[in-house]
Amino acid sequence: MNVAPARALATEVLLQVAEGMPATAALEAGFARTHLEDRDRGLVTQLVDGTLRWRGRLDHLLQQCADRPLAELAPAVLETLRMAAFQLMMLERIPAHAAVHDAVELARKYAHEGAGKLANAVLRRLEREQASLTYPDPTEDPVGYLATYYSHPAWLVARWLSRFGFEETAALLQAHNVPPQVTLRTNKRWITRDALHMFLQMHGLETTPTLISPQGLLVDSGGNPRVMEEYREGLFSIQGEASMIAVEVLHPGRGKTGWDLAAGVGGKTTYLAEFTGDTGHILATDTSEDRLAVLRTELERLELQAVEVQAVDARTAPVEAASRDYALLDAPCSGTGSLRRQADARWRKTPEQIAALTVLQGELLAAAARAVKPGGFLVYSTCSLEPEENAEVVRAFLEAHPAWQRESAAAHHRTLPADAVDDEGFVQLFPHRHNTDGFFIARLACQQA
Repeated sequence: MNVAPARALATEVLLQVAEGMPATAALEAGFARTHLEDRDRGLVTQLVDGTLRWRGRLDHLLQQCADRPLAELAPAVLETLRMAAFQLMMLERIPAHAAVHDAVELARKYAHEGAGKLANAVLRRLEREQASLTYPDPTEDPVGYLATYYSHPAWLVARWLSRFGFEETAALLQAHNVPPQVTLRTNKRWITRDALHMFLQMHGLETTPTLISPQGLLVDSGGNPRVMEEYREGLFSIQGEASMIAVEVLHPGRGKTGWDLAAGVGGKTTYLAEFTGDTGHILATDTSEDRLAVLRTELERLELQAVEVQAVDARTAPVEAASRDYALLDAPCSGTGSLRRQADARWRKTPEQIAALTVLQGELLAAAARAVKPGGFLVYSTCSLEPEENAEVVRAFLEAHPAWQRESAAAHHRTLPADAVDDEGFVQLFPHRHNTDGFFIARLACQQA
C-alpha cells in the first residue's frame, strides 16, 4: 500500500479520537511512535485538526455524494472520507488525486476492497459536484445552516442563536474555527513586556502586544517559544490572555494569603505569585496529581517560593475558615468558550454536562467564600459562555451569602473594553470580539463584620 506517511498517521490518530482519546494525546502518542520530518508532522496536525474542526460541514457535503447514510459506514472508512473531503474542499495546495488515492488505499487497508471502491466513488463525485452542493436555507432553518456551514453541534448553535442572534452567532462560530495564536505572559518580576518583545525579536520570534492584558504577547511567527532560552530562564510563560485577565481582575496585593482552588497546571497560580512579587502565601489545590506535577515544574522554572501545592478536593480541603485574604476559583466548566483550542472538544460536549457542572461550581464557590476573611475578596471565573455556569451561579451564591457583594471588574482592571463588562460588573469575553477565549469573570467582596 503506497500511502503518504502523514496521511497514514493522521488516519490512525483520527481513529483513536473516534474511540474516545483526546486529539492532543492521540497526536502526541502518534508522533512518539513514528519518525516524521517536521514538514510531515505539520501536515499530520493540520489534517487531524481540520478534519475534526470541520466534521459537521464535511459530513453534510459527503452525505450528498453517498448512496447510504454515513452512520452505516465503518468508522475507519468514514474517517478516511472526512479527511479526504477536508483536503478536497479546504486545502488548496493538496492535489486532489493524492487525497483521493490515499483515501481509497486507506479504506481498503482498514476495511475491504469494496470500501475502497465506495471511497473512490464518493470522493470523485464530491470533487466533480462540489459547486452544486447545498446547505440548509438560513431563513427557513437557521440552526441547520449555522450548524452545518460552521461545523458545530446543533444543540449548541440553538442555544447561542436564541441569545445572540444570527449574525453574532455566525461570527462566534467562525472564530471557533480559527486556532488561536500562542500567547506569552511576561514575567513582570524580571522583565518588562517591551524588553521581552525585543529579546524575542532578536532570536527570530515576532510578537504583538495583547490588547487587554498589559503583560501578554501574541506570537505572530518564528517557531516554538518553549525551546527558547528565554523560556528556560523563566522570562515568560505560555498562558491564554483571558486567564491572565482573571488574575489581573483579582489584583492581589503583596504579602497576602491566597487560595487557588482549582489550580490545574498552574497558569493562574504562577501569575498570582509573580503578581505579588512572590510574597505572602498561596495555597494551590487540585484533584489531579498529573496537573500538579506540571505546576511544580513551573514553580521551579520560575523560581517561585510563595506557593504551597496540595492534591485535594477544594470542597473538603482542610483550610481554616476566614483564614485567607483572597481566593481564585477558575471553576471546572463545560468549556464552551475555548472550543477554538481543541478541534474535537465541540463534539464531546452535551447539554447534560452543563446542568451537572453547575452543582459542583456552586459547591466550590461556597468553599472559597468560607476560607476568605471579612474584608477579603475572591474571583470566580470559567471558560464557559453559558449563563447557567456563570452569572446564575454567582447570583445564587450571593442570595445564599448576604455578607458577600458584587464588585465591578472594571474598577480593578483599567484596560478592560467597555463591551466586556455588563451592568452587574461581570466580565464576559468573546473570541470574535476580543480575540480571547470565551471567559466569564466575577469579582466578589466579603463585607467587614
